[in-house]
Amino acid sequence: MSIQLELPVSAATRRQETVIRDLSDYGKARAPQAGRPRVSDRALRNAAAARLRAAALPGSGERAKLTPEQIVDRRTSLADAQIALCVAHGVALDDIDSFSGYSMSRSAYDAARHSWISLIKFHGFNDDYDQQPLGKALAWWAERRPQYLAGDDWLAAGMTAHREYWEGLGYGCGGPYCELHAESSANK
Repeated sequence: MSIQLELPVSAATRRQETVIRDLSDYGKARAPQAGRPRVSDRALRNAAAARLRAAALPGSGERAKLTPEQIVDRRTSLADAQIALCVAHGVALDDIDSFSGYSMSRSAYDAARHSWISLIKFHGFNDDYDQQPLGKALAWWAERRPQYLAGDDWLAAGMTAHREYWEGLGYGCGGPYCELHAESSANK
């Protein structure tokens, strides 16, 4: 399987230059196309992520035809592509999970934490719906970087942000499962 990604040549420069690299053939790079419009870093990340999703999520007909060896090869290629993206974004090699290709850097931890706190801030927390995915996220980080989780309670921080946000608006969130605003949603 061949995955092609557009990666910035240098993240330090403001001038955006892209090179198309075929990840199944690491040493060779195709020449940039002349007259190609400049593309933002976000657009490059989105395009690379779309290509990874397309490679990771084959149609059901194609999936049924894959042998176990092809599945392993596909997953290895996807991990290599994810590692290439992390390296292109300046993540240190020690902070990249070699099995999945995901970043385990402090900034990746902070982004995951911020995402969960933001979700809880606006929507509250439902034990039946949110507990399992939050537990999986915390377990992933506890397995790989337990020092980041020491003394850090994502749920407590999220519920504090939730309370402050909705108290600032002057009414409850309206979620029927929200324990903080059960009385205010019952009065409506």
